[in-house]
Amino acid sequence: MLEFAEEIKYYLVQDNVRAVQNLIDELIKDNEWKEIVDLLKTVTRSLYKKHLLKTHQMVLTIFKLVELLGVDCDIFSELSSIPEPDSIDNASNLLFDNLIQVAKTQFSSGGSTLFFNVDNLSKTRSIIIIPDLIEARYRETIFIISEYNELLPTLTKEWVDASRLWRTGYGLRLLRARNHRLLIHVKDYKVIRNLLVKELGIDMKNIAEEKDRLILEGNSDYLQLSQQLDVFVLSYIISLGVIGKFDPKYRALIDPEDSQEF
Repeated sequence: MLEFAEEIKYYLVQDNVRAVQNLIDELIKDNEWKEIVDLLKTVTRSLYKKHLLKTHQMVLTIFKLVELLGVDCDIFSELSSIPEPDSIDNASNLLFDNLIQVAKTQFSSGGSTLFFNVDNLSKTRSIIIIPDLIEARYRETIFIISEYNELLPTLTKEWVDASRLWRTGYGLRLLRARNHRLLIHVKDYKVIRNLLVKELGIDMKNIAEEKDRLILEGNSDYLQLSQQLDVFVLSYIISLGVIGKFDPKYRALIDPEDSQEF
């Protein structure tokens, strides 16, 4: 399969996903599915090193499921677990069924809501997970705001460690859009907090009450990221710098240098 590895690598470097799809379609006819999955794993590891999201993005693009970029799982294990497909379209359908269940479980158990885009989901068959995603983002945001509300009175300086906020779906989007880093000024945090509350459609004075309601209903888990995703997110945040100055020491953890697209 070595010659096929080089061929796939060449196509991916050229961003010729269609050629990769056609090649996989042909390989499925004469090869074991596990061999093809191992081939993809070897090629993506060679190209993208430890860049978790770049690997996920490319594999999911090949199988026409890129809207599910945020699934927090070993994508190659999920691929390996599907029955022997008879075509790449069949493989895509089987993988879709697996990943939808992964995403639903992820949301219901307080897992990551990062890197899912509601607009992108709404244009695909993955639209079915949008209600679960919105509910999970609501829950994690309520708990994160509560965390910081308890933290603010204890601060001895006017800077807040935003690393927990970066791990939430709404938080990452707002922090990145406003060009924030690991530490943000208390005044800037309060601006972010007001935007989050507006996003939720809830009054600030009702946050504590809403938190209690969620706990009472057994919905108190949040930010349950896998270790692999957690390390990637932390590396991404730190690579941006503490208060705006880039720290090159962490660049190796997020190779290649295109993480801004996420």
